[in-house]
Amino acid sequence: MAHTGGRVYRPGDSLEAGDLPPAGLALGDSWFWHGDQTLLHALATHPSVAPEHAVIRLLGFNGARLNQYIGDGIYADLLRTRLKPDFRFSEFYLGGAANDALEYGLALHDDCSTALAPADCLSPERLDLLLYHIDEGLNGIIRTIRWAYRKTTWLQPIFLNGYDYPVPDGRSFTHAHGGWITTMMDEAGVNPDLAYRKEVIRRLMDAINEQVLAEFHSPIERVFHVDSRGVLSNDDGTYAQDWDNELYPSSAGFGKILERAWFPLLRPFGIVR
Repeated sequence: MAHTGGRVYRPGDSLEAGDLPPAGLALGDSWFWHGDQTLLHALATHPSVAPEHAVIRLLGFNGARLNQYIGDGIYADLLRTRLKPDFRFSEFYLGGAANDALEYGLALHDDCSTALAPADCLSPERLDLLLYHIDEGLNGIIRTIRWAYRKTTWLQPIFLNGYDYPVPDGRSFTHAHGGWITTMMDEAGVNPDLAYRKEVIRRLMDAINEQVLAEFHSPIERVFHVDSRGVLSNDDGTYAQDWDNELYPSSAGFGKILERAWFPLLRPFGIVR
């Protein structure tokens, strides 16, 4: 039976009477938690999602980087608390690389004004540091999950959000300031041509997906890289239909990403019917 009654519980939310316990635990940034229109909300309320998997607990915080959920990170205790035997999740959703990318200034050189090609705008040293910290954070989170669940009888699937290619056109969540990507590019003196800037971001997203996320992909270990690059429009005439702003897909955009990239990986586990 189709349903629309799924829910995403944010930090501090208590279960409502009659709700099933959350099946999924999600850690991540704005695609998971910003406003009511999120990738998780689109998943929880999608009619193809099985009702027993339609309630998700979210640990997501403004600007949180992946390595803040591990070791002595500010959110590590919250993660460990949610992994205690009192809570038993059947699947995990991990995001967060976008916050890391913003924290490291998109791996741009301080001054890109003389760069001849988009590839020249990325600092190899900063990109390497960014990729290292994303890898470190994801590895630590996955190890923490596996250790907490080491005595369970099956291996819970872990899904890694791979994002898509944003269009740095200056549109933001509010009208108070320009988009974060555009602001960082302006400060670094990146060529203002939109096609040029799109190629800079494409190279950054390819590096994150291919050098980090894809390396975690291991169906035998039930860790899945959800590679959604290229699902949403990047063309000048149509991209605004898929993107609400330069970082965040529209409701229709999230639906496309779910159905084309996520559902084929979720279906074998009964999360999607």
